[in-house]
Amino acid sequence: MISSKTAHRVSLICGGLILVLLGYSLSQPPTVPCGDLPKGYPPIIAFELARSVGDLQQLFGQSADACRAALVKQVDAVNWIDVFPFIPLYTAFLGFFFIGMRARNRTVANLGAVLMIVAALADYAENTALFHISAGPDSPAWLPWLEIATAIKWLLLGVGGALGANLLSKRGGFDYALAALCLISLLAPIAAIADPHAYGPFVSNGITVSWLVFLFVDIRESVRRSSPAQSLGD
Repeated sequence: MISSKTAHRVSLICGGLILVLLGYSLSQPPTVPCGDLPKGYPPIIAFELARSVGDLQQLFGQSADACRAALVKQVDAVNWIDVFPFIPLYTAFLGFFFIGMRARNRTVANLGAVLMIVAALADYAENTALFHISAGPDSPAWLPWLEIATAIKWLLLGVGGALGANLLSKRGGFDYALAALCLISLLAPIAAIADPHAYGPFVSNGITVSWLVFLFVDIRESVRRSSPAQSLGD
């Protein structure tokens, strides 16, 4: 049986690898939209939250020119990195975090681990739609699929933050503050799904808040002296 500390250490390793991926992404040339995408709206998030051909044209422009061809290559490359290794890494990061928290509430922790797997499956469905759309940005055919998959993914990741908040609140003290921060990760996707144009630019940052809290807890629990009872057999 895996101990709570081991689960947090596995989660920590995966979280560290996610940070490496983030560093790699930041080192790459920025993705420049071909249309009139609002300043500050990350292009890949705008792509995920596109709900109409007009939204797609804000990103890809209105004609199949050299700018669009270059942009399609960029977003497809980002999405391939998403397919592997990012989705497996964040699923393991979140899943093992919840496994490590089972001593606080087994039911909530198990639910969190399962929902993160469902979120990952929705992310794969989302990427399927994104690859089809990038092949023909002027067609609305895959937009309904994209809307459903994206909503499920972001909302479940937000629910993950809320479940993490629930688990952290069991101990009290400083963990109450950590729990409050995690609730931001529930509010951000709700707002973004309700109004992508107004709140879409903030959804990724909102989810990141709970992930940083989880990473901090992983570090803390990885070095904390554990009792023999802290195992998955509790």
